[in-house]
Amino acid sequence: MGWDVVVVGSGFGGAVAAGRLAARGLRVLVLERGPWWGPERAHHGDGARREFPRGVLGMGRSVRNVRWARGDRSREAVVAADGLFELHVFDALTALTGSGVGGGSLIYANIQAEPEADYFDGLPPELTATAMAPWYGRVRAMLEPAPLPVAQRPPGGDRFEDAAQAAEAGAVSYPDLAVYWGAEGPTRRTAQGAVQQACNHCGGCVLGCERGAKTTLDLTYLPLALRHGAEVRPLSEVVGIGQTRGGYQVRWLDHRTGQQLQLSTPRLVLAAGTLNTLRLLFTARDRHRAMADLPASLGRGFTGNGDSGAVMLRTGSDHRSTQGPSFRAFVPRKVAGHRFLTGEVGLPTAALGVPAWLRRRLDRTGLLISMGRAEATGTVGFDGAQVRTAMGRADDEGLYTTIDAEVQKLAAGYGAFGTWTNVAFGRRQRSLATVHPLGGASIGRSPAEGVVDHAGQVFGHRGLYVLDGAACPGAPGVPPSMTIAALAERAASLME
Repeated sequence: MGWDVVVVGSGFGGAVAAGRLAARGLRVLVLERGPWWGPERAHHGDGARREFPRGVLGMGRSVRNVRWARGDRSREAVVAADGLFELHVFDALTALTGSGVGGGSLIYANIQAEPEADYFDGLPPELTATAMAPWYGRVRAMLEPAPLPVAQRPPGGDRFEDAAQAAEAGAVSYPDLAVYWGAEGPTRRTAQGAVQQACNHCGGCVLGCERGAKTTLDLTYLPLALRHGAEVRPLSEVVGIGQTRGGYQVRWLDHRTGQQLQLSTPRLVLAAGTLNTLRLLFTARDRHRAMADLPASLGRGFTGNGDSGAVMLRTGSDHRSTQGPSFRAFVPRKVAGHRFLTGEVGLPTAALGVPAWLRRRLDRTGLLISMGRAEATGTVGFDGAQVRTAMGRADDEGLYTTIDAEVQKLAAGYGAFGTWTNVAFGRRQRSLATVHPLGGASIGRSPAEGVVDHAGQVFGHRGLYVLDGAACPGAPGVPPSMTIAALAERAASLME
């Protein structure tokens, strides 16, 4: 069987593209390096399904691989081909990403938020906030996000709200979360036929939702694709791409059989996650020379999305940091010309199997997460085996210093004994951690300023698309998932 489109990856870019293209009648193949995760569902009949990691033993098996590119050394250690998390370690940046059918939706904190209108300034004229509004609307209609209902907020008030008020940080916002809250009963079926149980506030969102309460991509866009004849092949890791006379060649490793397979397709969508998409492009251009004419701007405009974390130790009282959802509220800030948001993320102690005595202590420990409109000035290179970047705190020192200072004020509102900013490195360190690596194959108006055009198509390569975070033109200042999905919605509608 021939495929009209091969999609690499099944996250917020790949799943959206697969669903919409299949619904248009195209023959779609999705290659996903990870397995299906979570409760048994109708489309897990191929046996490539895993339970979400729980407890100490489960977490020990949760790491898929570690990619290391520091100094003059680079290597990869594959721990478990069916693991949920991937770690990328660079000179001044560490990135944690996910692996599985559904991509980042499996482990993100559920926030569906649109960036401010000026995020689209300087992009191709086809991409404005007004022009993108209908595509954000399509994502919203599919994922049905809604804020945490008032009736389900912590009894007696929210410590985060109290701390924000004490710090004079401004009004707290309860963002739309892609979670089923139980309005239709204890269970429901999504529009695509998947079963969801109502959120029980276990706090395990970032380790995968065992109840299916998270409205993830394997419950929405991927069932849409399957219903229209698409095929999803899990545990199929793409290891190389090239150009042929009629389109593109794709090589992948089937982790179930150990076989390396290949096929050709007239259209190829890269949505393997920012760093893995960049690695495939660099490998094709600089190692295999299979696409030697990819734009010279490949690797530019990289950012960690202004991500920054802080741990508050021994807060003034039990503020139930272990209750979910993981991320329920934040305060948007504009300080000293810097724009960012900060919210508290719950600690998933129940899912981790933490003993009761330690859980009581962790109930007085808080984790504040920030993300902001960081400068997209980092670059990603390639050493012949791994991508690498020198991007770190110094790329936007002003933003991170401002975040540190404002987070300290919030922590004071909790009565915290101490606060460790810039987790897991420290306030004076140049390194950063991120869960939102973005850019490197960014949208631009020409090959001189970007790798892809307004529709996500690589300049000079008809039929080749980048539809994940690698195409994001900088940090949106909010979680990027909804923007990635909206851009993929639009690109799928324009694909010939």
